[in-house]
Amino acid sequence: MQSAPLIDDAVLNFAQACENAAALPDLELIWRDRMRALGFACAALGGHADPLHPERTTYVFCSYPGEWVAHYSTQRYFLIDPVYRAVEAGASDFLWHDPDFYQGLAWRQRRILAEAREFGLRFGRTHALAPTHYLTASSSLVSDSVDFDPAAYATAKLSNVITHHRAALLCAAPRGPSPRLSHRESQCLQLCARGRTDPEIARELGISVATVRRHIESGRLRFRVSSRVQAAIRALLSGQIEP
Repeated sequence: MQSAPLIDDAVLNFAQACENAAALPDLELIWRDRMRALGFACAALGGHADPLHPERTTYVFCSYPGEWVAHYSTQRYFLIDPVYRAVEAGASDFLWHDPDFYQGLAWRQRRILAEAREFGLRFGRTHALAPTHYLTASSSLVSDSVDFDPAAYATAKLSNVITHHRAALLCAAPRGPSPRLSHRESQCLQLCARGRTDPEIARELGISVATVRRHIESGRLRFRVSSRVQAAIRALLSGQIEP
């Protein structure tokens, strides 16, 4: 049975739109449309900072109700935000209503969540992202119901990783031309993008699994990204591999 593509046309088109965004406001509009199309009531993405006054080297995208964002910023809740603190303590993916998350909160952090619920932010799920410079980063997705659609969440999570990578580049100094992959790096990332596992790639290319992993890791480091999926997307966008 043929493997399902890891990066389908919809993901690639979204990644290309993000790549073409020349400024953070343009990128935020693309991201907001994507989250809305996936069925999420609202979402947040970016560094753990004041959403209305982020520092120059980071960004915060947020489609939460405007009154809540203004209240959150005025009260400086970002300094003790329970979601931020959980990610900074090592949590990688969690639900806001999970008892393991909620029971460990201080009373002031529980109050923040209670106030957020008054603005419709009830059922949230957060996942960690690569840090932006010295700031921890994450994304939170809010649903109208307690149940999150697994497929929509997985797609949104990948979309957030793609958006975050582009946003971090826009916050940083301009980058030069895309680095060039070696022949083997291109082959391995090509098959990775098509959904092949490392053992399947090894059999197809006649090399060891360890060598496959080394070439994929080398490609990831060339592009200076945090995952093999991002490396494959960068290779696709730079024309070095085919969908």
